Amino acid sequence: MKLSCPSCGAINSAEAWLNDANIRQCMKIVAELPWEVSRRSLQYIALFRPRSGRGLTWSKSLKLLSDLKDKVTHPYIQWEKQPARPNSSNAWAQAMEKVIQSPPRRLPLKNHNYLRAITYEIADEMDRQKEVRRNQLERDGGFTRTEPEMTIEEMKRITEKNYRKKLNSK
Repeated sequence: MKLSCPSCGAINSAEAWLNDANIRQCMKIVAELPWEVSRRSLQYIALFRPRSGRGLTWSKSLKLLSDLKDKVTHPYIQWEKQPARPNSSNAWAQAMEKVIQSPPRRLPLKNHNYLRAITYEIADEMDRQKEVRRNQLERDGGFTRTEPEMTIEEMKRITEKNYRKKLNSK
């Protein structure tokens, strides 16, 4: 089977593309990403392509994709000094779509910070909507706690830990 590079037009067999370890690792990471992120990842990574007309190297693509996977799979997302919000692959996918449709003026991208900022805004809004629904359920009397309450021992342990941190920071 012959494959054609959509960026540079190079044509080669699928086996030849898979001879490079970096290419194999990149494709493995793309396959491991959640579907909604995976299907946008290569278009997004293309925004890192140098202006000089050279292609993006596979080693740089591997680094970018590894970093992206770490960010997408982390349980929380935080931007600057804002409070952490629950992470969601759906938020990342929406943010990637926004960046792909309306890329920033200054390309190529240097890191994932632009995407992270947009993802945080989406995750923050999703968390806000979730809290609004929960508050409404509480007011209506329909809310039931799904997670167990914190025990007194856990509260004491957290208080002691925070107290030790405070003492060590002085």
